[in-house]
Amino acid sequence: MKEEIVEELRRIVGEEDVSTDPVEIYVHSRDSALFQGFADVIVRPESTEEVSEILKLANEHRIPVYPRGSGTSICGGPVPVLGGIVLAMYKMNRIIEFDRENLMVTVEPGVICDDLNEFLAPYGYFFPPDPGSSNAATIGGMIGHNAGGMLALKYGTTKDWIQWLEVVLPGGKVIRTGSNTLKSVSDYDLTKLFCASEGTLGVITKIGMRVAPKPKYYRTVLFYFDDLRKAGEAIVNVRSSGVVPAALEIIDEISMKTAAEYKGVELPDAEAMLIVQTDGLVEEQVQREIEICFEAAKRAGPVDWMMAETEEERNRAWEIRKACFPALARKAVSTIIEDMCVPVPRIPDALVEIQKIPGRVNNLVSIGTYGHAGDGNLHPTFLFDERDPEQREAFFRATKILYEEIVLPKGGSITGEHGVGIARSRYVEKQHGKDVIELMRGIKKIFDPNNIMNPMKGKPYGNEAVIPEL
Repeated sequence: MKEEIVEELRRIVGEEDVSTDPVEIYVHSRDSALFQGFADVIVRPESTEEVSEILKLANEHRIPVYPRGSGTSICGGPVPVLGGIVLAMYKMNRIIEFDRENLMVTVEPGVICDDLNEFLAPYGYFFPPDPGSSNAATIGGMIGHNAGGMLALKYGTTKDWIQWLEVVLPGGKVIRTGSNTLKSVSDYDLTKLFCASEGTLGVITKIGMRVAPKPKYYRTVLFYFDDLRKAGEAIVNVRSSGVVPAALEIIDEISMKTAAEYKGVELPDAEAMLIVQTDGLVEEQVQREIEICFEAAKRAGPVDWMMAETEEERNRAWEIRKACFPALARKAVSTIIEDMCVPVPRIPDALVEIQKIPGRVNNLVSIGTYGHAGDGNLHPTFLFDERDPEQREAFFRATKILYEEIVLPKGGSITGEHGVGIARSRYVEKQHGKDVIELMRGIKKIFDPNNIMNPMKGKPYGNEAVIPEL
């Protein structure tokens, strides 16, 4: 990158918010996926006006721009594969306004999910999307990938809570999509289009979001199964019981034992564990719903179960669930979490087939599976050593089996909430077909004709992720 471009960036945001330091470049070179790329410069804007000037400059000189929040992506989403500018949005982290009467909050994209909920808690409200990385995930990143999390079964994903967006387009123009009203059909739903767009269409600089009353009552029950298929059948039973629980999570044996060791707790010997939770504002209703879920799950034959009687016991169960990824990450050099969805009735078969994948690649990888089973979203997590060419190649063969032989034949999706990024780009066309790929490329060209926004990523590239231009 020419020095005069770097100097112009310093003029826009200030000396302290532009860095070409090799250490910072390295820190921003990857997420938790296998892919790595090095930017020319890291830029930290603090206002919409600064973002607009940066994008205008980048567009004029055809410089790639990669929006980045906390970097908790796990698909290669923010990796600067063609050099250019990493637009680090974490300094735009202000909670601007809470409109309690309209149940809306206005924030900047760098606000951390848990920080937002800490702000809302004294008022009795919360923002329901709850990714496992909520203590670090930014709202902008959650929108970019349409994050879901453990409460998505009842409360939906991030897109379901976004009312309007302020977005800077690649040429520097600032637009606002959506409305402050709950209902508006006066335009194409551009707000939803930007949700899960993975930074390929523009840069989100302000967000108007709905919030919900925080539940007053919770009921949580843990089930243990000696057979993974039985656990899958219990999920189907609960989902067809007539109750929509707040959460319905599964943890397989490898993940459960590793997380228990990590947290220093003892759990029963089992092949799988389910966490079922109901919540609400009326205690009797919450209790009745957990009773219905309990009876539904019991029909699948658990070997043990435990009702969380106290808040401490409930929190302990969720600590185990949230510990799955960091606990597994201690077991191998490389820990790659995948993201797949299948229709809920296909969950039992999918669980069993995933368990067999290591044997099909000479046991060069191992897998721990956990996830939001209530909406069919599982996270098989692969453990191996990426430095070993044989293990690295086995990992790619294993993911090919996962998506092409298990997920897609069952009518599933290659990603439920983590995004396409680089990791899953090769499967987009296999799921959606060439005609849909071409439509998405057409949309990309309308918003970003010079292809500066997060190039080589996400939906528009499909099978051709190695091609830098559309």
